[in-house]
Amino acid sequence: MSAFFATYAEYLGEWWPRLLQAARVTAELSAIGFAIALVLGAVLVWMLRSGVGVLRHAANGCIQLLRAVPLLALLLAIYFALPSVGITLSGYWAGAMGLGVHGAAYVAEVLRGGLQSVHGGQREAGLAAGLTPRQVFLSVTLPQALRVMLPPLLSSYVALLKDSSLCALIATNELMLAARAMSSEYFLPLHIFLLVGLLYFAIAFPLSMCSRLLERRLAQGRRTVGAA
Repeated sequence: MSAFFATYAEYLGEWWPRLLQAARVTAELSAIGFAIALVLGAVLVWMLRSGVGVLRHAANGCIQLLRAVPLLALLLAIYFALPSVGITLSGYWAGAMGLGVHGAAYVAEVLRGGLQSVHGGQREAGLAAGLTPRQVFLSVTLPQALRVMLPPLLSSYVALLKDSSLCALIATNELMLAARAMSSEYFLPLHIFLLVGLLYFAIAFPLSMCSRLLERRLAQGRRTVGAA
């Protein structure tokens, strides 16, 4: 066991800067991908909830298609196929777009489920009280839906964070690609991938804590409103 940790004492000074740089890329990549997924997921939900049948069918078709297509196939298509039509993206942006587009299908289902969890009578009551549809959505529907959405949204982000490792296959210098390169260089895969696992945890854990804090505050706000 002492020999195992002695290896870290010998090489950590060389490994740590490279892994931190790759971790920064992974964090940025997953954050941008999740932001894209949120925007596209919200658009899909808007289409699903619209009164236009064509939009509903198109959104439902997109969701089913994206859930059926493997993320790796989507990443390879964006990175290798788009240049044939004149659109060339770096591995970084191809990875972010692929993660965002693929994640949008799952985020859309989370958003739709959260909005549907709020009873329609509350919207009707808000409109009857003189609120506009926008005010009802922002003040009545969304705060309650967020309490339902936050845990599955967190799970979606963590899944997206782990899926970002596939971006190594399109030459994105994130954690997994850096770890593979270092393993080939130092021939110490166990030590290196253990550090990579800890870095993935360090990226995801703060978001989990922020989500729990926000969920508790929303729950307190709802109890205060109910008591009033």
